[in-house]
Amino acid sequence: MSTTLNRNQLIASAAGTLHVLEVLSDSNTALALGDVASATGRPKGTVHRMLATLVNTGFVAHDEATGRYRPTLKLWRLGVSAVRDLELTRVAVPALEALMDEAGETVHLAVLDPTGGIIYVSKVESPQSIRVQTRLGQLTPAWCTATGRALLAYHPEVAERVLAGKLVARTPRTVTDARRIRTLLADVADKGYAVTRAENHPEMSGIAAPVRDHTGDVIAACGLGIPAFRMDRALVERSIPLVLRASAEISRLLGNLPVKGRNSHGR
Repeated sequence: MSTTLNRNQLIASAAGTLHVLEVLSDSNTALALGDVASATGRPKGTVHRMLATLVNTGFVAHDEATGRYRPTLKLWRLGVSAVRDLELTRVAVPALEALMDEAGETVHLAVLDPTGGIIYVSKVESPQSIRVQTRLGQLTPAWCTATGRALLAYHPEVAERVLAGKLVARTPRTVTDARRIRTLLADVADKGYAVTRAENHPEMSGIAAPVRDHTGDVIAACGLGIPAFRMDRALVERSIPLVLRASAEISRLLGNLPVKGRNSHGR
């Protein structure tokens, strides 16, 4: 076997192993070998070797009793070290905490993933007993969430790629018509904020606004995650200015200064 072939096989194996790790990380529960193989589209034997590698290197734990696999805190440590170095997450904390104090709901800071989804990179949980539950590092659809739409509205090339795919309803209220979503994104770009009601999860709603860097580019979205039963018109109207103020403050801390003649949304 040639050296070039071995190198190519190593690259493919590494990519496959990372895919397995992503599948495990995106799941809310431990997964069996068959579940992972099905999710990755790879043969069980191949996936078993990849899982064995991850177990032996400490990134995945294997429960001998159930036969299921789950990520370990070693993976979390890598993610935390990467997020810790992001200027965005450092400067955003005071504004996120202030927003939670004012609104009383869980606050999220999300960024757009190359896949077209969003990733939560920071959050401040509401002290209320019933609150939105999310995980840092969780990959979530952008097209049916408030933080996602607050990002897609300013990244039309990503939005078109996402909307060209199959949009599967996640709840009875999910908007799946691509033309209607384009209209909603245009509305977000016009108003400077997004509002969703139980589209990604039947019990969760949200309000979000874009965060800009010093160049004016939208690099994140700041928003509230609100239990659907609490999201009435009065709460929405009270919360929108709070979300806009928080996103503007984070943008200011990132060097995005208001320009005379440009509205408060940075457009």
